[in-house]
Amino acid sequence: MRITSTEMDGKEERAYKIYIDNAYSFSVREEDYFRFNLYDKDEISEEEIKIIKNTANFSAAKSKAFVYLSYKFRTEKEVRLKLEDDGFNCDVTEKVLNELKAEGYINDSLYVRKYLHDRRKLNPKSKRMLMVELRKKGIERQLILEGLEELKLDNILIAEELVRKKFKDLDISQKRLEKKVFQYLQYRGFNAGEIRTVIRKVIN
Repeated sequence: MRITSTEMDGKEERAYKIYIDNAYSFSVREEDYFRFNLYDKDEISEEEIKIIKNTANFSAAKSKAFVYLSYKFRTEKEVRLKLEDDGFNCDVTEKVLNELKAEGYINDSLYVRKYLHDRRKLNPKSKRMLMVELRKKGIERQLILEGLEELKLDNILIAEELVRKKFKDLDISQKRLEKKVFQYLQYRGFNAGEIRTVIRKVIN
C-alpha cells in the first residue's frame, strides 16, 4: 500500500489526513505525523497503519482529557464519561485513565478532600448528603469515609452554625420558625434527631 497524499485537516487543529492508494484512510495529530515519519513515507503496511491509528486514537483521547481537566479538578468517573461521550472505546479510555492517574492528574482521594473542604467553607451540608453527592461522582465509599474522618466533620456543629447564620436575628422558638428551621436543615441532609438537638441548643 502507498501513501499517495496528505493534507491538513480543517476540522482538527494541527492534524493531517492520510490518503492511501488515493483513498482517505485516517487522520493523525501533527506530533504523531512527525513521530511516525509519515511526511517521508511512501510504502506502509496494514500493521503499521493499525499501530499508528491506535497511537493516534490514544493521543487524541488523552488530549481531550487534558482539556477537560484544565477547567477544574475531576473524578475518574467524570473523565471516563467524557471520553466515552466523545466516542472513544473502553480500551483507549481505560489506558488514558490509568496513565493520568499514574501521572497524578486524576486523584479521587485528593478530590474528596478538596470537595469536602470547599463544601465546609462555602456550602455546608450533612455528612450523609456529602456522601450522596460524592458517590454520584463515582467516588468509592471508603475514600469518602477517610476524607470525612480526616476533616472530623460534626453534623451537630455544622447544623448549628447554619442555623445561627441563617436565622441569627429570629426567635426560632416560635412554631412557625421552628418548622422553617427543620425544613432548612432537612433539605441539607440532617436527620430529625440531629435537627431537634440543634434547635434545642440554639433556643437555650
